[in-house]
Amino acid sequence: MADPRLTGYTDDDLARAPGRDDPADYRHPFARDYDRLVHTTAFRKLQGKTGVVAPGEADFFRTRLTHTIEVSQLARRLGWKLGAHPDVVEAAAIMHDFGHAPFGHVGEESLSEAVDTAARSWGLDPDEVGGYEGNAQTFRLVTKRLTGSTAQPGLNLTRATLDASIKYPWERGEVSDRKWCFYPSEREEAAWVREPVPDERRHTQSFEAQVMEWADDTAYAVHDLEDFYLAGSLPLALLTQSSSAREHTAAKLVERRRRRDKLADQPSADPSRYTAGELTQAFEELFTDEDGPFERFRHLAGEHDGSAESRDALRLMRKRLINRLVHSVSLADPSAPPRRHEQDLAIPRDARLVDDVLRDLLWVFVIEHPRMATYQHGQRRVVRELFELHADAVHTSRADTSIFPRELQPELESLLDAADRAKADIEVLRLVADYVGELTDDAAARLHRRLTGHVDRGFSDFV
Repeated sequence: MADPRLTGYTDDDLARAPGRDDPADYRHPFARDYDRLVHTTAFRKLQGKTGVVAPGEADFFRTRLTHTIEVSQLARRLGWKLGAHPDVVEAAAIMHDFGHAPFGHVGEESLSEAVDTAARSWGLDPDEVGGYEGNAQTFRLVTKRLTGSTAQPGLNLTRATLDASIKYPWERGEVSDRKWCFYPSEREEAAWVREPVPDERRHTQSFEAQVMEWADDTAYAVHDLEDFYLAGSLPLALLTQSSSAREHTAAKLVERRRRRDKLADQPSADPSRYTAGELTQAFEELFTDEDGPFERFRHLAGEHDGSAESRDALRLMRKRLINRLVHSVSLADPSAPPRRHEQDLAIPRDARLVDDVLRDLLWVFVIEHPRMATYQHGQRRVVRELFELHADAVHTSRADTSIFPRELQPELESLLDAADRAKADIEVLRLVADYVGELTDDAAARLHRRLTGHVDRGFSDFV
């Protein structure tokens, strides 16, 4: 008898764009999607991309690759538990950060601003170019072959797997100016993926995408807490033992939420809006519950010292937090099948609140620290200047593609000779953004030094 988790998907879900598939392939279509993704350059490059800090800062920090592997593990187990096809949610998790720019979110923001600035200076509508957004870049990477023949449909993934990777199913400005998943250049591909989606769910994630995103949120909240406790930046023992430290930190958490306009004056039905009292209470309970995740930090002297007691406290924290967050969710409609747009993930409000408290702790103690601010200031500059240098090289009367990789040069030169300049310029900017966005942190830093003359020698350096 077939496992119900592996059945129930329709021909629409299994459909691919016309491609080169072998009909005799023994693998399930979703397994083939997963296998293709783990052999991509985009997946390998995640090993050299920032999680919160750059790879190599310390051997215990997660990189974007190890984060992705942990998200995929959580997504697969949660999908299996709830009845979704595990290969769909795991494949979505594997690719969810493919479009991550060098240096993480600050690189993404800097690159998006640079694309918009160039679009305006070239006389183009920034919204028709599309800026730069990591999720939209992921969709572009897996649906289009970015160099060579445009007749090749990217990785030619199934519709269900593509839909499971889409966190924000709209273009910029359609619903939000902060997050989106489609550039105008992929309208045709986006329309194909979302074609069977009911009108009332036009801007709603698929069930599998909701599972993947909750796995991502859980991994981010718990694992970054662990990393920065090990780094000595998060005083977990102090927060467990000192009421005054908790009071001081709670005030900072409330202020951060207030700055982001996410605090409500009264209890709200919107799970993303809490009162100051709810936020403070959730934080207090997390660190004072005698059977809670931070129970064993009560007996530690301070920062992580490598002792068995310290390692045990960390292990118990990780286990209890992940179990609490992952096992709190359920099917919104137990009578409906756990499939794409027939089901939703029910996340209790208190679970969202705990997840937000954990992530806000990282902001208060790490990301908003001046040490991180100065670090990120330089990273923004590197990404912005890399984009500007490459865009300027091809937007002069003597357009020069020589600083681009050889595989990109023929396509750029063809676009520069195109009759429809406006349309071609949009694609040129997208190709420049593709190139800069795909760089690892180290490759971006090294290339920036070469292009700005801050290197004594480097002919044999890989670029």
